[in-house]
Amino acid sequence: MSSSEQQQPGDASDGGGRRPDRARSGGSSGRGGSRGRRGDAGGASPDRRDRSPSRRGAAGRPREVEGPGPVGAAREPIGLDKAARKAGAPPRASRSAARPPRPPLPTNEEPQLPRSVIKEIERTLGRGPRADDVALALSIGSAAIDEGRPDVAVEVLAWAKAEAARLATIREAYGVALYQMGRFADAASELQAYRRFSGRQDQNHVLADCLRALGRDLDRITETAGALVADDTAPVERRAEAAIVWAAAVADSGDLGAARAVLRRFLDGYDLGEQEHDLRLLYLEGDLADRAGDTDEARRAFERIRAVDPDLLDVEERLDRM
Repeated sequence: MSSSEQQQPGDASDGGGRRPDRARSGGSSGRGGSRGRRGDAGGASPDRRDRSPSRRGAAGRPREVEGPGPVGAAREPIGLDKAARKAGAPPRASRSAARPPRPPLPTNEEPQLPRSVIKEIERTLGRGPRADDVALALSIGSAAIDEGRPDVAVEVLAWAKAEAARLATIREAYGVALYQMGRFADAASELQAYRRFSGRQDQNHVLADCLRALGRDLDRITETAGALVADDTAPVERRAEAAIVWAAAVADSGDLGAARAVLRRFLDGYDLGEQEHDLRLLYLEGDLADRAGDTDEARRAFERIRAVDPDLLDVEERLDRM
């Protein structure tokens, strides 16, 4: 799904300029897409894209909100800038908590989802109004993620999850929305469920960023991000975001040399272009080199970014200081 892409993590302050593989989680929930053509879904509208975390002009964290500090700021997420950590985030609901109420879904709108996703919902719930409503909620939630409105997405997707908790696409979308809200523990739980139900690791970049934000063991972050980095079948944008999260987490531990080695291994044989995830890779490469005292390498990386996008983050300022 695109949310997932949306999903993508890693914001420039930590490694390059994201908005989630938006994860692009990047993008949003499950492959779904855009709002229906009719009606007003409570202000929401569906999502789709692999939101590789980074938003231009922000210096920190994904796939929304002004992000946290630089790569060296331990345990700050580096994905979507809207996923800035929120001190007052609501506690994780207990299993005994009341089921969320049905959100006010529009009556004149059709879900904008791939047919395969709709069929999956119907196989689980059977055909009928209930399946139609869950499909519409997923569509609206996906669009809301893509539009940077995770509050809307969380409301409709929490209900969809209560109706069909074993549907991987819903758990994926809900996890990405929670990530954008800065609710990293809840997001990690949902994305682990997505991985378990789907057998896929294409949201591991967002999951690893959640683990980093929560201060989890470096070994666990390495295992999670490394599995996606090594997956040649996964979208390159998500693999790049996973490499960014992994290298930044190693840098957080104080080992700049090892962090640079993680990034270098990924870049070896990689054809850097001018996409957002490419510039984010270059930014992290320059940042780590600068912090390690390798001014020549840092200048080279930042100059390559400036040639494509001189307004990306603080590239101009850093080059001026050099």
